[in-house]
Amino acid sequence: MATARDRYGAARKKKKKSSLFAPLSFLLVCVAIIFGMGVFFRVQTIEVRGTESYTEQQIIDSSGISVGDNLFFLNSSAASSRIYSNLPLVENASVKQELPNKVIITIKESSAMAYVVWEGQNWMMTGSCKLLGSVAPEELGGLTRVINIGVTDPTAGDPMTVPEEDSLKLTYLQDLLSAMEELGIGKDVSEIDMANAANPTFRYLDRFTVRMGNNNNTDYKLRMLMSAVMQLDADMSGTMDLSSGGTSVSFSPD
Repeated sequence: MATARDRYGAARKKKKKSSLFAPLSFLLVCVAIIFGMGVFFRVQTIEVRGTESYTEQQIIDSSGISVGDNLFFLNSSAASSRIYSNLPLVENASVKQELPNKVIITIKESSAMAYVVWEGQNWMMTGSCKLLGSVAPEELGGLTRVINIGVTDPTAGDPMTVPEEDSLKLTYLQDLLSAMEELGIGKDVSEIDMANAANPTFRYLDRFTVRMGNNNNTDYKLRMLMSAVMQLDADMSGTMDLSSGGTSVSFSPD
């Protein structure tokens, strides 16, 4: 007949065995999960959406993703960055994994809004001043010409870079183009003159020379400009001065 001491010893051995078995079981489960992920969740389909300027295969090749890659170990951010860096006309790329074996790449393409001239070449740029490449003069229709700002070593797909002394001009230009793009008036601006970084001017609707003043309240200033123009007769032209800081618009007719 087992004594209390014998029963206590047996219970301790059982408990010790259980405490050793628990982490081993957990480890085996983890190994099984990782093995299953490696075997079953592999890319079989890569779907590309939103591209017009590039073929689907160009997008896929630039992403670095291949059929057979492990779905769980894909670096979506790195793939997006590769697409953006390799293809100048891509403004944004989203890479999404879809279980069990699909990758969806959604592309938003850049659209040219303005251009600068560098060593006789016309370089198109987006509203964020990303350079899209050089084109012939006949391809510049509807784009805004930007003058009196330096350009250094332009490369398609890279942000526009300028000499250090023009850094404030570039910041203002980015803000101005982005605001124009957001308001949908970029096509109505034929030229932007960045000669004075504290008071750039632009030509609007081929009727008005607009003076912007300091780089503040840019969006609000442009809205005021649009509102003021709507109150004028269609045949009126002159100078719109917004340099008061966005509190008023001063109009001087030609």
